[in-house]
Amino acid sequence: MMMSVTERVREIGIMRSIGTQKSEVRKMFIYEAVILGAIGAVIGAVLSLAIGWIVVLAMVGSTDYFFSPASLVYIPSAMVVGIVICVASGVYPAWRASNLDPIEALRAE
Repeated sequence: MMMSVTERVREIGIMRSIGTQKSEVRKMFIYEAVILGAIGAVIGAVLSLAIGWIVVLAMVGSTDYFFSPASLVYIPSAMVVGIVICVASGVYPAWRASNLDPIEALRAE
């Protein structure tokens, strides 16, 4: 997220110079972090199910109990943890982007 802010300094400067509020810039980067976290969580959940199924099949020889509720309860909780971590790691870059001085941002290259 910090790299995203660094790469888009001029864009942020233009938005701030035409009257975009600091809170709107902050929300934009937080929403981006949520979307990236949700996409990553879904991809991670699908891959963990697929790889877990293959590993259980190879080690045990049967996947009868693989899709039981007791074993699947961890997937949504892991997805929530992933999204929370993405949002937490996006708070500082969003705050920094919202506090950029428009004149200095437009001057940056």
